[in-house]
Amino acid sequence: MAESVKERNFVMLLLIRFSLLNQMKALLTILLFIPILATAKGGDLDTFMVAEEIRIGKIITQLRSTDDDAEKESINIDLQAEIKELLEHDGVMEHPFESWTTMSTITSPDGVFRIFNWNIESKDLRHSHYCYVVKPKRGKGNQVFEFKEDKITLPPRPTMGLTPDRWYGALYYKIIPVQKGSKTYYTVMGYSGKDKGSNQKLLEVFYFKGKTLRLGHPLFQQEKGAKRLVRRVWFEYSEKAIFTMRENEKLGGIVFDHLIPEQKSLEGIYSFYIPDMTYDAYRLQDGIWRYDEDVIAYNDQNKKVKQWHPSEGGDMSEYNEVNDFWIDPVDPNAPAGGGTDATAPVVDIRDTDKKAIRKQKKLDRKKNKRREFKPYKKKKKNRSAIGAD
Repeated sequence: MAESVKERNFVMLLLIRFSLLNQMKALLTILLFIPILATAKGGDLDTFMVAEEIRIGKIITQLRSTDDDAEKESINIDLQAEIKELLEHDGVMEHPFESWTTMSTITSPDGVFRIFNWNIESKDLRHSHYCYVVKPKRGKGNQVFEFKEDKITLPPRPTMGLTPDRWYGALYYKIIPVQKGSKTYYTVMGYSGKDKGSNQKLLEVFYFKGKTLRLGHPLFQQEKGAKRLVRRVWFEYSEKAIFTMRENEKLGGIVFDHLIPEQKSLEGIYSFYIPDMTYDAYRLQDGIWRYDEDVIAYNDQNKKVKQWHPSEGGDMSEYNEVNDFWIDPVDPNAPAGGGTDATAPVVDIRDTDKKAIRKQKKLDRKKNKRREFKPYKKKKKNRSAIGAD
């Protein structure tokens, strides 16, 4: 009888523990929901979208967790089916999807369309890209454009007009509307991990014609002063290099590193192209992106700092006011002198001794001679973002 009571008590204890464990799991689930609930637009909660974000998010996590290529492909097929079904519903334009950190979900600034875009990298470093563009219909529901990557019939750097059915494959990360007459074109920045030797970035144009989506429109000047306009701009560079391209509102355009081959004999072999520590830009004028060469960093007004310049006697009270904050055209937040690759602040020659400037230029020339190689740079020819295909 005593043993029976002990067994019954033991079973009761297990049940209590199991109940507590379930309660803790429920609490953890609620805590995980809180960030999503807190970001609901205007405080309104779309419970369907919240549930779908969590459910599909688990599939995305599975996709990113496996190293097996066959398993990635199988999981991705399920992910595509789920995404395609979800995008038909109202609410996808407003819901933040903040937990989908490995998927691009950017929306055009005017709210006309939204991109859902991701990639898969195989063991041999090949990239496959997937993209859906959502455009709300006038009534209920959405029009969904599915992009299909074409690595067989398209050239490595296609220049012709394209449709979602025939796509080069990229990850899009920025949308800039461009008004040209009564028509709105969307400049889209993208990235592609091309292969083992090189990566690509591009400037693309999206525009809608009736119920169709088109890719590529002649908005970009080929080079400074050129009359010819191109539909898209490709930048290809070494896998080992870091190439930056972004919108810079203070400079009023899209600013990017200027690329050159490491040596003259490597011209046209883009896996050996690197930034030369200068910047070019596209500036918007009358609905056209005009090419601007050799964009120069400049100082913010009234931003100075005191620096100690002691005399031979070590007088610590000797300070000079110097320009300390500058604008890097690619990264406006970079501080002066912040790293070995930082560009020195531009000095106003009206307030500086000319002899000191000549001395500094001489020191800079000596410093540049320490580089391991001398990159080839063409002279007497306009710079261009578009290399030969």
